[in-house]
Formats: sequence, C-alpha cells, structure tokens
Amino acid sequence: MTVSNSLTTEELALIFEGDQTQPMYVYQDTVPAELQVLKSNCIAIDPQDANVKMLIARMFKTVTDGDRAGVGIAAPQVGLNRRLFLVKRFDKANEPFEFFINPQITWYSAVLQQGEEGCLSIEDRYDAVYRSLAVQITYFDLEGNHYQEVVEGYTAVIIQHEYDHLNGILFTDRIEEQEQRKYEDATLETPLVYEV
Repeated sequence: MTVSNSLTTEELALIFEGDQTQPMYVYQDTVPAELQVLKSNCIAIDPQDANVKMLIARMFKTVTDGDRAGVGIAAPQVGLNRRLFLVKRFDKANEPFEFFINPQITWYSAVLQQGEEGCLSIEDRYDAVYRSLAVQITYFDLEGNHYQEVVEGYTAVIIQHEYDHLNGILFTDRIEEQEQRKYEDATLETPLVYEV
C-alpha cells in the first residue's frame, strides 16, 4: 500500500510547537472546537514522512506524562486527524508502548469483555464498556512495512479504544450505543487457558 498523505503546514506547526521535549496539549471534549476534531474521521498518514517520528516521540511523551499518564493515545487527541496511535502492550514483556500507523482492525471476536475505561480527552469520567476479547489488526511501521497480528485481552481493549478515536468515536459514544443493547453473561465450564 502506497500512502502519499503528507503532513500539512498546519500539522507540522502543531508537531513542532514549543519545546519538542515536552508533552503536547491534549484536546478535551468540553471545548467545542476541540470536540469537533475528536469527533472527525481521520485520514491516512505517510509512514515514511520524516516528521512522523517526531510526532510519535511527542505523543509518547504526552501519554507517559506524570499524573496525566495513560495506556494509549491517538493523533486526534493532540489535534491531528491522522490515522496513528500508541498503545501500551500489556501482552508483551516489560509492557512497551508501540505505535500503529494507518491501522485497520480487520476482525473482532464475537466474545466480548466488559471493563472500565477512561480517556485523556474526557476528564474525570470512567465507565464500563463492552469490547471484543480479541482483534486482528494490520498496520505500518516507519519504513512502510506492513504487519498483521491478533491481539487479546486488555491490550485488545486499548487498541479498540484508540482505533475508535481515528473514526471520531469516543468511549462515551460506545456507552450510549451499548445501553440500547442486551448482553448475556457467558459462564464457561472450563476456564480459558492462555499459553505464554
């Protein structure tokens, strides 16, 4: 897949604004202009654009910033409607943060899990959301190499939350949507066993 979506002058100004060693400002749902960005669909980004590396570095600094630290962050949360997010990999040794450029979730498991979620863009709200237990995701790295993997558990939840951001969906939207549905608890006679 060849992507030719170069960053705009305005986007570059945002990435290089102020001290590049500091976290970026996180857009909030309480500010109408910022909510408009958060609720917009994102477009692809050129993984080989040299400036994407700086964007990833600044997003990492933002998501790991002290009291406001999170487990994932998407580009629209820092003002760029681009298809890029970072996720903490609880499914890997040392729980590293990894970036996903132009990700696409190609499969969602029918089995769901419910867990409490919050968001750096929505202050002081945590609520239960149903998410698929596992997803299959494709994405690119900085060299334009394409990857595909299946992710399960809490990391899959984070991926779905961040992926929603790229489509203008907040976790509060999912809560409203899910209030209209009915779910059944599945009781397993034999517990699930995960090989490590």
